[in-house]
Amino acid sequence: MNLALVAIHIDHSLRSVPLGTAMLAASVERALGKQIATTLINCTLQQSARDCTEQIISRHPDAVGLSMTVWNRDLALDIAQRLKASCPGIILFAGGPEATATPESLVQIKDLDFILTGEGEQKLVSALGDLLRGQTPNASALLAAESIADLGDLPSPYLTGLLRPTRGGGVLWELSRGCPYRCDFCFESRGSAMVRRFPLQRVRAELLLFATLGVSEVFVLDPTFNYHKETAKELLRIMAEDGCGLHFSLEIRAELIDQELAELFASIDCSLQIGLQSADAAVLRSINRDFDQEEFTDKVLLLHQAGVSYGFDLIFGLPGDSLAGFLASLDFALSLIPNHLDIFPLAVLPGTRLADTAMKLGLEYQPQAPYRVQSSTSFSAAEMSQATRIEAACDFFYNRGRAVPWFAMMLNGLELPPSEFFSRLAEVLPETLPDDPLPLQQCFVSDQFTQRRQPEVAALAADLIAYFSAVEPLLEGPVVETIPDSTADELYLSPHSRIVPFSHDPQLLLQHLADDIIDLEELAFFVPRVDSDYFCYIFQDTLQLYPLNPAQSAYLRSLASSTPTVP
Repeated sequence: MNLALVAIHIDHSLRSVPLGTAMLAASVERALGKQIATTLINCTLQQSARDCTEQIISRHPDAVGLSMTVWNRDLALDIAQRLKASCPGIILFAGGPEATATPESLVQIKDLDFILTGEGEQKLVSALGDLLRGQTPNASALLAAESIADLGDLPSPYLTGLLRPTRGGGVLWELSRGCPYRCDFCFESRGSAMVRRFPLQRVRAELLLFATLGVSEVFVLDPTFNYHKETAKELLRIMAEDGCGLHFSLEIRAELIDQELAELFASIDCSLQIGLQSADAAVLRSINRDFDQEEFTDKVLLLHQAGVSYGFDLIFGLPGDSLAGFLASLDFALSLIPNHLDIFPLAVLPGTRLADTAMKLGLEYQPQAPYRVQSSTSFSAAEMSQATRIEAACDFFYNRGRAVPWFAMMLNGLELPPSEFFSRLAEVLPETLPDDPLPLQQCFVSDQFTQRRQPEVAALAADLIAYFSAVEPLLEGPVVETIPDSTADELYLSPHSRIVPFSHDPQLLLQHLADDIIDLEELAFFVPRVDSDYFCYIFQDTLQLYPLNPAQSAYLRSLASSTPTVP
């Protein structure tokens, strides 16, 4: 039997790793490898159903499994219909989060022969065994809510070679299953409350493989990495020892951070994501979450003092939430200086406790994916739209615009809370956003100071933004250049350089910042105007800022306009 397992990703990215289907394939290969040849197929939402179907059919499968999520459900069902029409005898089945959440809706679809819910590795082996014996898989058994007790029984697709990470690529690294928390909006609330971990020997072997192969990004799949503190600390020591050159992305709970844990996070290259969701304790209680604002602040401060990169999740539209409450949560979140802030409208996912109580709570939401809340008794549709615009402004300006180093200085100078700043930006933000946030950032901030009749501060603010957004990033990576043969005898401008216009002397500006002078009016008074282009480049791992006269600037810009692409 030829089996095709299909993953449909949002797009091509470092996260687009078919770990779920590969876990299934590894179990099938170990149990039924002599009878079944398994192929992993990757599609994206950018492909049409027709293209995906042709891609699958080209592998001549006898059976096809579709991994179904909230975002790919419609495409997956379209593919299933096309597959059945083209190959009537093919066996089709679906699994994944959406199949687990809404099995009752999928069992009615004639194109699907059976559904796998929950953890599917052992269920799929059983179903395929039935098919090989000429029997019909036991549908009720495949729908049963069962968890695999010992994750050590599951083979690793990385260690068996089914998944081969690439140099500079990304991997999904599953460390555990199950979540002890019962948050009403999360599908984990209906899953196993018992946290089960993969054996440490396997985890360490996978980590060594990632490091050996030169992987760059490791996305850790662990609903709450630091739930068991001592286990988390042991894993962090292993990451520090065996994960050299790897960047880890982890999800953690703030209330479980302690000093030692913060220092261990600082010992590895990592980014932490913390689910704040709201800064209103009453709102969070309505979805079965506890929150102490003072404790949260103290715990996050441990990470900040240790120099750890962290970000927060915020959700607007939760039961009892309001526009004013969301804006207060936004102010609280940004007061803790996160490296990024991810904001989402509430989604009432099928299969969650929130889906059972949404009507009682007065939540109006989309009946189909992505199931977003459109209004509630405390959050009107117009206010939800306004919050959505503010979210877009924050993401573009703060996250994509890398505003962390200088954002607080601007707010202090403008005497504005973050929520008011982003509310103003949301009013003028274009529907089609530019690729580079820098010009818009400079223009908007300068306009805000100009409206306050502070033109010198406006010009200095634009210089600060230019430095941190265009110049400082030159320091972030190693300077490695390979000069193409065709340009060996030609001058070209290094891609590790910038020509940046400044109104004030950037070197003096940096000196004053180093002396902790961060008041914009003081800086505008002490730092002289120059109104000159500067050539910014890295020399012997040091950032150099060289003032240019008009002729020099014109010459270097002419080189930049004809610069070859240098890998």
